[in-house]
Amino acid sequence: MCASQLPVGGICLVSVGVWVAVDPAGFQDIVAAKPVLSVGAYLLLAVGIALSLLGFLGCCGALRRSRPLLLLFFVLVSLVFVTQLVGAVLFLAHWKQIRPELFLSELRRSYCGDEGAEVFSVAWNTLMVTFSCCGVLGPEDFGNGSHFQELHPGTPWPQACCARDGLLQAGELLSWEQCQERNPGYIHEQGCFPTFSKTLQKYTSVPGMCSLAVLGIEIFAMFFAFCLYYNFD
Repeated sequence: MCASQLPVGGICLVSVGVWVAVDPAGFQDIVAAKPVLSVGAYLLLAVGIALSLLGFLGCCGALRRSRPLLLLFFVLVSLVFVTQLVGAVLFLAHWKQIRPELFLSELRRSYCGDEGAEVFSVAWNTLMVTFSCCGVLGPEDFGNGSHFQELHPGTPWPQACCARDGLLQAGELLSWEQCQERNPGYIHEQGCFPTFSKTLQKYTSVPGMCSLAVLGIEIFAMFFAFCLYYNFD
């Protein structure tokens, strides 16, 4: 019965969740900059464990030829399936509504620069250095009319936009003068919005494929549970 495959799907989600949460070379940097993904990792763990338990429940119902257990299995898997489907639809709907202009207006209004001690500026500096990007769409985001220019007149962009010879903030700037002149190799020309979007798409492909596979297993599990329910006396 396909219910025996449900624990496999659950274990798959658990494995992906553990990888997302602890992988030091992959998701860790993203999770540190985007706590929502950390919550998503633990959500994958919870869903995976729940599916594994449901799979064992379905197997017990089939082996015992118990219609109540099969009915309970069918109802619970249906609820999980609908919840996952609604969550996916809501995610896609809200993802399409995310526009760089939303972040750009806030950046120009609130970003204080490299020395900014408030949470917003520190988060942006960390993001720009970690992902080797500058602003939302590019260095022009810090131009005339921005709060950064009001605090630092004559400075085209923060040093967080400049290339470094080491990792993260610990690395020394290659050349602040060359960076100010916008010479290639000394400044990060690409904005953080397209950079982060590409990185997110790269790392979410594996969880996405696993989720689709689990949804397929759930459909077959519900179908076989429905058939067995009506075939058992």
